[in-house]
Amino acid sequence: MAKANRFLALLYAFSLVFLVMGTRIAGSAHGKQRPEHHYVNKLFVFGDSYVDTGNLGRLLGRLARSWFDPYGMTFPRKPTGRFSDGRVLTDYVASFLRIRSPIPYRIRKFGQKLLPYGMNFAVAGSGIFDTGNFQSNLTAQIDKFQAQIDDGVFSRHDLKSSAALIAVSGNDYQFLSELDPDYLHHLHGFMHRLFAQLKVDLKRLSHIGVPEVIVTNLHPIGCVPYYTRPTKYTACYSNVSSAVAEHNRRVDELMQELGGGSDTTFLSLDVNTAFLNVLHRAKGAKEIKHPLVPCCESRSNTTECGEIDAEGNRLYRVCRRPEEHLYWDSVHPTQAGWAAAFEFLRPSLREFLRL
Repeated sequence: MAKANRFLALLYAFSLVFLVMGTRIAGSAHGKQRPEHHYVNKLFVFGDSYVDTGNLGRLLGRLARSWFDPYGMTFPRKPTGRFSDGRVLTDYVASFLRIRSPIPYRIRKFGQKLLPYGMNFAVAGSGIFDTGNFQSNLTAQIDKFQAQIDDGVFSRHDLKSSAALIAVSGNDYQFLSELDPDYLHHLHGFMHRLFAQLKVDLKRLSHIGVPEVIVTNLHPIGCVPYYTRPTKYTACYSNVSSAVAEHNRRVDELMQELGGGSDTTFLSLDVNTAFLNVLHRAKGAKEIKHPLVPCCESRSNTTECGEIDAEGNRLYRVCRRPEEHLYWDSVHPTQAGWAAAFEFLRPSLREFLRL
């Protein structure tokens, strides 16, 4: 989440450009008549750190902070490559399906007993486009999925009882702000290209034969600790809200468009509203004592959770009770945060998957 000022300016520009545009359209499944019940026993996962369970390699060193303490301190009490103290969205969706969390692609040869539950291709830091971190973008992740099918790891019959989960959490926008010194003049074209590519990728999953595809919208970016730190974690950065809403509106529209013309059904999974409900303590929300304060806080604006200096001294501090915090580090939720938000995601998933 580097270069905060430029990224904030990018999002603020979106908010100005799209302020008068339409409101959200409720995410739902669209398409042909569907059976009342569909058995899903395999989950294929694509996207970024909000769903990655171990694909970011340790060879990146401290860039892959998820493989170092204190990540994983809640579950499974050691680092496993998840950007959290414990479970992430993938784990909750898999548990909802009553299956084990699908094996990360990177260790597929060492955990073949998990293959019956699908596979996770998501890589932290990735985007729909390349994001400059050598991570596989969404197209490349789907390439790896196709290769697993071509190699006979997963059959066409396997796909009939599967669903895909795709997390898009904003890395493309961040990278644009770092890459293009004149990005403010290129926002319209960038958004158009971004959603055009997402459409291609989703249509490809449909063509491969995945019957249900779930795509997350953008979470409340202005509420992550990276941006609330200047206010000592007392207020969200409200100027980005309309920008996020515009992205989410486009996700909803794309889901409707694709669902109306294929045998695959699509769901816009509203993580934005789910997290806002937790933040605002909506009725039924699990109370989080520290909704904006991260559990693992860097000691300066130039360091991150999990970093150490040359002498091995920690450049961060860790709370005693992660379950009291919505956010784990500067941008990622805690296990408790995901659990609280998932309670608001459960009904739409149940309806979409007819469970």
